[in-house]
Amino acid sequence: MKKVELTELFQSLEKMGLDRESVFQDQILKKLRLQWNEIVGEVFGKQSFPKSLDGKKLTVICRHSMVSQELEFQKTELLQKINRIANPISLEKIHFKTGNEFQNPRS
Repeated sequence: MKKVELTELFQSLEKMGLDRESVFQDQILKKLRLQWNEIVGEVFGKQSFPKSLDGKKLTVICRHSMVSQELEFQKTELLQKINRIANPISLEKIHFKTGNEFQNPRS
C-alpha cells in the first residue's frame, strides 16, 4: 500500500470538489454524533442529536422544547466540551431547534 502525504490527500480531495474545511466538518459532525451521549448525558442524548455543522455553528435538533431550553442553559459548558472534540475547528455557536425532523441517527 502506497503511503500518501496529507497534502497529496487534500489536493486529491480538492480535485473532486471537496475542500479541507468541509472534510473536517463532516468528520467532526460524525464524531460529535458518536459521542453525543457523553457530551450532553444519556437522558438528553436520547432526546437530541447534532443535525448539522455550518462554519462555526452547530445545529442540534431536540425532540421537545423543554430539552432545547435545558440544553440552552448549558450552552457554555457544552461548547467547551464540543470544542475539545472539534479540534481543529473551534465552534462559536450552538442553535437548538425543536422540530418534527427529530430522527436520532444513533437509534
